[in-house]
Amino acid sequence: MSNYQTRNRFFSKMVGFFLILTVLAIFVIFHFAASKATIKIYGQIQEQDYKTLIEMIPENSQALATNQIFGKILTQEIESEVSIDSEMTTSTATKAGGFVKLINQSTKDQTLVATTRLLSSDNKLYRLSEKVIVPKNAEIRAWAEADLEGENFVAPAGKMMIPGLFPTLQEQIYGQSEGFSLTGTPIYQVTDNSLKNAQDKLQADVKNKFLEDINFALADNLKISADHIFAKFETISSSALGEKTPQTTIKQKVTLTALIFSPEDLKKASHAKYQAELSSNSKLLEILPDFSYKVTEVDLNTKQAIIETNFKAKVSVKQDILEINKDKLIGLTEKEVNDYLSQFQVDKTEVKFFPFWVNKVPKFKDHIVIE
Repeated sequence: MSNYQTRNRFFSKMVGFFLILTVLAIFVIFHFAASKATIKIYGQIQEQDYKTLIEMIPENSQALATNQIFGKILTQEIESEVSIDSEMTTSTATKAGGFVKLINQSTKDQTLVATTRLLSSDNKLYRLSEKVIVPKNAEIRAWAEADLEGENFVAPAGKMMIPGLFPTLQEQIYGQSEGFSLTGTPIYQVTDNSLKNAQDKLQADVKNKFLEDINFALADNLKISADHIFAKFETISSSALGEKTPQTTIKQKVTLTALIFSPEDLKKASHAKYQAELSSNSKLLEILPDFSYKVTEVDLNTKQAIIETNFKAKVSVKQDILEINKDKLIGLTEKEVNDYLSQFQVDKTEVKFFPFWVNKVPKFKDHIVIE
């Protein structure tokens, strides 16, 4: 072999050797430059209650803030009166007693004096406790007692004849008992409870009527519920507490205010406000479907209102992420990373290495990404 060939072979081996070194150097540089560990931390999943205030402004307003919705206000003032049965108390008695419905199918009012006789179908005699007037083509309710003492007069409901009337009237004017028991004449009295029930009935009646009238004129997508009604009540007169009377009556002046707005707009504004206020360490997972609201304040002068909304959301809360020391993660495997992060009470962690041959956290902290 000539010296020329020997030198060529030597130089070829040298070039190959340096080429391998170059490739290895490039690989090492790429390994350190490109290696990365991405650590995703999923915080504890919590269900949060959120309550906030949304302002309703007139629909002709120029600007709309994120915590506002457009709407309009309708008002009505009325006077309303309602009567309900007063609270009744009874006591035991030696004579059977009970209510009788007195029916008048004739063309004239009929007066029945106290002690008017009522005869049951089995010929037991009872008497009215007080004078009554039964209007023509109408019926009233009155109390009656047995003519004699004893349990023999305890009886179920049934038709009753009024023998004191002319035979021609007895078919047109008669009684229908609700049953008789050994109970004394009932006493009716106005109580706190009967006054409250009368007021509740009046308020419910006027609100429902107002709501019905408004919805009749609105398009389907704007029809409102009772939550849109704001009412103020001023008592004009009422039965006196303790007064002994069969009826408890209350009369009130009512100022009714209806808020016309889109519930969907209210929901969107509430959700947007919640997300804007959400902590940077929290991630919204889901807004739950339950959503409620109520009108808390109405300003008739400015035609504005405040609406309180309430809903729930699921969030993932990342705890103490900023306190994680990256120096402690360097050189750790996936399992070791998970073991280290378990002290921060996170819900779940996910570790990914790059490139595919990397199986430990790189030495450079800026190559460690925590999300």
